[in-house]
Amino acid sequence: MGSPKFAADVLAGIINHHQVVCVVTQPDAVAGRGHKVLFNPVKQFAIEHNIPVLQPEKISKEADLLKAYQPDIIVTCAFGQILRQSVLDAAPYGVINVHGSLLPRYRGAAPVQWSVINGDRVTGVTILQTELGLDSGPMICSESFTIEPSATSGEVLQAMVPVGVKALLSALQQIEQGVAKFIPQNPEEVTIAPMLNKSMAKIDWTKKATDLVNLVRGLNPWPVAFFVYNGEPVKVFRATAINGQAKPGSVVYCDAQKGLVIGCGEGLLQLDELQLPGKKVITGKDFCNGRDLRSVTLE
Repeated sequence: MGSPKFAADVLAGIINHHQVVCVVTQPDAVAGRGHKVLFNPVKQFAIEHNIPVLQPEKISKEADLLKAYQPDIIVTCAFGQILRQSVLDAAPYGVINVHGSLLPRYRGAAPVQWSVINGDRVTGVTILQTELGLDSGPMICSESFTIEPSATSGEVLQAMVPVGVKALLSALQQIEQGVAKFIPQNPEEVTIAPMLNKSMAKIDWTKKATDLVNLVRGLNPWPVAFFVYNGEPVKVFRATAINGQAKPGSVVYCDAQKGLVIGCGEGLLQLDELQLPGKKVITGKDFCNGRDLRSVTLE
């Protein structure tokens, strides 16, 4: 059970080791003026590999669809639906989940993004038994890895794929051999990683430059951090913290040599990759060509 590319990549990593009797994914989306039907990455992969696909609005109301395939175990990975007991009971070995953090830290919808936003240097994948609570079930195994200092959440997700596949294959083997140990999570160590939203993407120049770098990294590729210039939102895909001090939001440099550098609550923020509405992503230096923002204070 899954929907986005990360889930499709994990599925690709296990099909040569286990028989996948069916895939459950979110209903098709409709986009564009032509109302074109778009298949999510998991459905696309399943079709290409002749795996049956189920797309109920709420799988918990149609658990009998699952039972018809007689699965031994169900694996979820970024599925996006809450599972009720009817689904948890649909397979003899229940449901296990591929979660993108070292639980009990970062339970919730956006564990990778929040680990980047918070400036963590280490993250990982936990395989846990799914129960009715939010990512609260006992842990079977975990694998950790280092977050590169400049990595965006999208890049961390890609780096997480082989780690997640390794952990999942290990958990499945342990369960199959009857040697899996289910370790309860420590409730005192729980933190939550709530769903991202666009309202958190507007840059607050009174924050530390190092914190803003992490925000930019964590919100790339969605919803993408931004500031307002001439009444238009300008997206920031990459940024670097540099030494110095200036009024928050003030433009310190705007030229083809030093690029676009903005004052923050602590330090300066160099904006490395930007995008105006409807335009392509450009460097901060290219953004400064033909623009003199040195007397401007950005919103």
